[in-house]
Amino acid sequence: MELFHDYIRDGRIKLREKVKVPTTLQDPCNVIRGGGLAEKNRRLAEMLSEDFRLPKNQGNYNFCCAGGGGAMPMGGEMKKYRLKAGRVKAEQLRETGAELIFVPCHNCIDQIRDLIKEYDLKCKAVHYKEVISELMEIPEEMIPKEEE
Repeated sequence: MELFHDYIRDGRIKLREKVKVPTTLQDPCNVIRGGGLAEKNRRLAEMLSEDFRLPKNQGNYNFCCAGGGGAMPMGGEMKKYRLKAGRVKAEQLRETGAELIFVPCHNCIDQIRDLIKEYDLKCKAVHYKEVISELMEIPEEMIPKEEE
């Protein structure tokens, strides 16, 4: 996430366009509280979006998605507790009205995708790399030539 932020900010990655649907973000505990990257996470989401919507209680005060700390791989009986604990996150995301959620953590994205199903949220969770690879300009010299 930090590298994508820096590359787009510095013009090393150029975008053809921005995401047009309303977007918001997830602030993963390990990236934001542990890594101190709340500002870069927000700025990257803004750089990619025409309609970025900041959730309440974001950054260091964001709600946990309840998918970290080893909860995701503990399927079975634990899943119902994980989904119940994630209800606060689901409501936070719903309040934004966003259709696309940027999620820079593999545990969070799995949990948020489960929360989308469980709480019937009308949105999609994606990694930044998915969006950037779709929106980035490809330099002419890097476009494969058709063979004759």
